[in-house]
Amino acid sequence: MSSTIADKAVIALFTSGAWRVNRTHRDETAAVNAKHNTDKATVKVAVCDHPLLKQIGLVISRARLDHYRITIPAADDGMRLLPNAQQLRHSEVMQKHGVEFSKLVADFCQEYDALRAAAPRDSLYVPEHWPEREHVRSCFRLTCRYLPVPSLGLWDTWIRESADTGAADLRDRVAVVIRKFVSTLSDKDKVFRDSLVNNLREVVYLVDDLNVASDPGISRLIDSVRPLAALNPDDLRENATLRADTASRAADICSLFNL
Repeated sequence: MSSTIADKAVIALFTSGAWRVNRTHRDETAAVNAKHNTDKATVKVAVCDHPLLKQIGLVISRARLDHYRITIPAADDGMRLLPNAQQLRHSEVMQKHGVEFSKLVADFCQEYDALRAAAPRDSLYVPEHWPEREHVRSCFRLTCRYLPVPSLGLWDTWIRESADTGAADLRDRVAVVIRKFVSTLSDKDKVFRDSLVNNLREVVYLVDDLNVASDPGISRLIDSVRPLAALNPDDLRENATLRADTASRAADICSLFNL
C-alpha cells in the first residue's frame, strides 16, 4: 500500500497566521481577579479593528477550505494527502489566494505606523501590544509546501493509518451530500438550488482522485452515486416522478452504505 500511495499523492502542508489583535490585558486582569478574589478571570482587549484585518482573515479561511476540499487528512494533524492529479489545481488555487493575501497584508502594513500612532493612550493602552511594523508583518503567513509521501517500510503503519483516515473523510463527504439529496428531494415542495447536484458532482470528481489508497468500498460508493450526479437540476424540479425516484435511490444508498 505504501508504494501505491507514494506513487499517487504528495503530502501538502498548509500554514497560515496573522497578527494577534485580541490580547490579554495583564493589569486589568489582575485588578478584576483581586476585586472578586479569584484567579479565573481574563480581560481581553481588541488592539486594532481595522477592516483589512477582517479581509485578511477571510482570505485565510477561504484558502484553508479550498485546501481541505482538494486534499484528504493523513494520520498526523496538519498533514494532508494531495493526489498528484490535483496538485496543479491545488497550486493554482493556493497561488490565487496568496496574491490576494499578500496585497491585503501590504496595504495594512502601509497603514500600520499611522494606526499605531493614533491608538488611544487610555488606561487600556499597552505599548507592547503595538510592536514595530516589521514584527507585525512577520506574523502574517499563508503558505503550502509539498513533500513526497515516504515509501520506506518504517512508514507502513503511518501509511495504513493515513489510508483509513482518508477513507473515513471521503465517506463523510459523500454522506453529507447524499443525505442532503434525501432530505431535500423527499419534500416535493422544497425549493433547491443547482448547487444540490453540483456539490455532488464536485465530490464525485474529487473523490475519484482523492481515493489514493484505491479503497474498494469508496469506489463502490462513488459508482453508486455517480448516476445521481449526472442528473439535470431542472429535470428534478420539473419532473415529480424523477424527483421522488431520485430521493428513493439516494435513501437506498444511505441505507446500503450505512451513511
